[in-house]
Amino acid sequence: MSVSQQKRPSALLGLDLAGGRLRASHVARTKGGLETVKSAAAALTLDLEHPEPELLGREIANHLAAAGIRERHCVVAVPPGWIMAQQTRMPDLAPEDATSLLQLEAEKAFPCDPAELQIARSPQGPAAGGFVTQLAVRRELVDRLATALREAGLRPLGFTLGLAALPGAIAPKGAGRLTLQIEPQGATLLISAGGGIVALRTFEATVASEAGEHLINGPALARELRITHEQVPPELRAELRTLFLTGDDALARQMEETLRPWAREAGLELTRSGAPSQPGSDRIAEQLAARALEGAALPEFMPPRPSRWAQLVARYNSRRLATIGFAAAAAAVIALGVFAWQVYTRWSLRREWEAMQQQATTLEVVQGRIREFRPWYDSAFRNLSIMRRVTECFPDNGSVTAKTFEIHGTGSATVTVTGTARDNAALLATHDELRKTREVQALKIEQIRGKVPAQFTLTFRWNPAAP
Repeated sequence: MSVSQQKRPSALLGLDLAGGRLRASHVARTKGGLETVKSAAAALTLDLEHPEPELLGREIANHLAAAGIRERHCVVAVPPGWIMAQQTRMPDLAPEDATSLLQLEAEKAFPCDPAELQIARSPQGPAAGGFVTQLAVRRELVDRLATALREAGLRPLGFTLGLAALPGAIAPKGAGRLTLQIEPQGATLLISAGGGIVALRTFEATVASEAGEHLINGPALARELRITHEQVPPELRAELRTLFLTGDDALARQMEETLRPWAREAGLELTRSGAPSQPGSDRIAEQLAARALEGAALPEFMPPRPSRWAQLVARYNSRRLATIGFAAAAAAVIALGVFAWQVYTRWSLRREWEAMQQQATTLEVVQGRIREFRPWYDSAFRNLSIMRRVTECFPDNGSVTAKTFEIHGTGSATVTVTGTARDNAALLATHDELRKTREVQALKIEQIRGKVPAQFTLTFRWNPAAP
């Protein structure tokens, strides 16, 4: 895994989801180097292969929110149990022939079609006469995990082998190393030599006691370790110098006593992680983010993201693509013809308008003057008749006066009158007079404010055809 320099962010979130636990570490680049901002660890109630990744994503988001981690860009450690490994001795071949050979070896070694796998290759030794280890993960599992992470609001930048991110796990040429991570859920062995990964295996290493404690099955694990060690090609086995134990500190101490005699016979220096407060499993998330920020090359299982055009081309064969191209060309010709017809129609209509523009302008002026003076030629004088009838209902002593008089509508009009009254008695007398008027209907006093004088608003409907 190597995040490109142009896209490399200033901070990353390392995630390790192995063993049914979430381990997260937010690492940021500072002036003094790399700094761990926040870390979190929590048990997951859902399996990583849960059929509804949305639920898993929601649980991951809840754990990160509870820990106060807001970083969205992340690099993820793929559970070691998902990874299959196969080693091939490489003859002297051209690059394209070497690729074909590795594809054939993958078809023979892995239990499914290589097209369904995401394969990372780790060479050891020279290109000719050396070895290449192919590490494969089912693409379906990676896609499901990526979906869960996106549902959690994260943006995965890479999927890799978490154990390879520990310092010295992938040893340089001439200084091979066996890294054994022991956890209550099992053990993982990573062998590196020749500058690459030689082998990767996982074991059921622990048994539960009657008290519920996890005890290491030392003899069985030591036997598997010896078998794997003997399966390493002799030229690479000669480089192995160190056996490093990490993971759960109590289990690692138990295994250290079991493996010490064999390690001495095999010429291996047995060492153990010296930080019981932070086991190696908890350091994977932190080291994963740090190595990604440094641009270190680790096995990458991130599925490629083809462009939309590439997806479209891959979806259709050549005959369908030719048919679609012909249909698209025909549609373009039709669209061009429609556009040309529209341009011609607009040009012809513009010519017709220019011929009648002067007459139309004169007619619009005449219509405007008609609309302006039409109210003054109403022989019925409806508005003045309404105003006269209303004012006749007002007392002659001026105790009720109108300030505004609004008439809306034609035929049966709506009238709104606002004004002032010296007292309520005068206003009520006016209300009674208006109610007696034949043309006045639906009379209402909408509002009365104040006392002396009182401001009022009344409305009614004027119906000249009322019996």
